[in-house]
Amino acid sequence: MAYGRPESLLGIHLNMADLLAEGTTPTTIEEKNFVAKRDFILDWETGYNHEQETRPQTLGVAMADSPVGAAAWILEKLGKWADLPMTGVGDPDIWSKFSEEELLTNIVLYVAPSSVVTATWMYHGKGLEGSGKFPAGTKIQVPTGFAAFRDPVFVPPPRSFAEKTFNIVHWTEKSSGGHFAAWEQPELLLADLRAFIAKVSG
Repeated sequence: MAYGRPESLLGIHLNMADLLAEGTTPTTIEEKNFVAKRDFILDWETGYNHEQETRPQTLGVAMADSPVGAAAWILEKLGKWADLPMTGVGDPDIWSKFSEEELLTNIVLYVAPSSVVTATWMYHGKGLEGSGKFPAGTKIQVPTGFAAFRDPVFVPPPRSFAEKTFNIVHWTEKSSGGHFAAWEQPELLLADLRAFIAKVSG
């Protein structure tokens, strides 16, 4: 929306900033270290993206046919992407943050209506459109707020790197909460959103 209809917005608030302009180049040591770390992690952690981008139906139908398979797919992502402590044997302690009821409810919302099939289509669309990055030279002028949660896979960039694409007017570093910030730390995210709205609408 900020790219295609900027005149319609007072601002945008993000807690992920991996959608940058094509060819965004790191210039500081901090930015270069971030890009190296990001690229290393994404090389290991984005096989799901390639599968969903290229063969979404194969994966979707398999998961719709197997509640256990869907649960495994979803729980693995929660285990790797949430901000979780580790158990004594080095596994993510998923039970420290999520209850069994919460996890089962989330899984059933995908399995019961077979939405696990269509949930993968956005990745296929992204691949077809080439919309994983903004065109080179893009500068989003809409005032942007960013809540930098501790996403262990989609690591938040340094503010200076995000500013190469976005007009950052509000930036906060969060001490807890990972990829699923709205689920993991809803009060922290809500407070940050309210602070940003007050800033851009005041």
